[in-house]
Amino acid sequence: MTTSAAPFDLIPLDAPLGAEVRGLDVSQPLSPETVEALNDAWSKHLVLMMRGQSLNDDQLLALTRYFGELDPPGPNPYGELFLPDYPDINVISNVIENGRHVGNLGDGEAVWHADMTYIDVPPQAAILHSLEVPLGQGDTYFADMFAAYEALPDDLKAAVEGKIAVHDSAHNSAGMLRKGYEELTDVRLTPGARHPLVRTEKQLA
Repeated sequence: MTTSAAPFDLIPLDAPLGAEVRGLDVSQPLSPETVEALNDAWSKHLVLMMRGQSLNDDQLLALTRYFGELDPPGPNPYGELFLPDYPDINVISNVIENGRHVGNLGDGEAVWHADMTYIDVPPQAAILHSLEVPLGQGDTYFADMFAAYEALPDDLKAAVEGKIAVHDSAHNSAGMLRKGYEELTDVRLTPGARHPLVRTEKQLA
């Protein structure tokens, strides 16, 4: 089904979540009506996909700022910015030049995760702009955690109620130790935010 009331076409994916946005060039300035329509689509479908977009760094940041304030990337294992002129952009790459990765995480982040939950107030969303993807590889998957929770049996819902999880800030989601941290043997001393194991509310700006 195509939704045409918005200033773009919105095609829900054949999946529990997600929709494709067509007919919109997000490298150009967006009207308030378009931003509102994107927010509505995002709230309903949780993940929006836009194929064939070509953005430079400034355009990527401009697009992101339509949806809220930016959260700077966490410290990486090298302790320095990959893009000094654009400190709000996190570069993810497994490309090695001169014996060193040109970006963070590489292929080590191919595990289920949520971004930046190690801080007290995690960002409400992330924009992933792919520049180079291996042919037939590099798929990115998303999980509908609202649906996953609803599918839990009642006894498991009761078991996790009120539990707190420690979100380790010393390591990135690929398990690499961040610059400025040290390995700990006592997990009780793990640095990072303490969040409820289950949150059932959806918060969008």
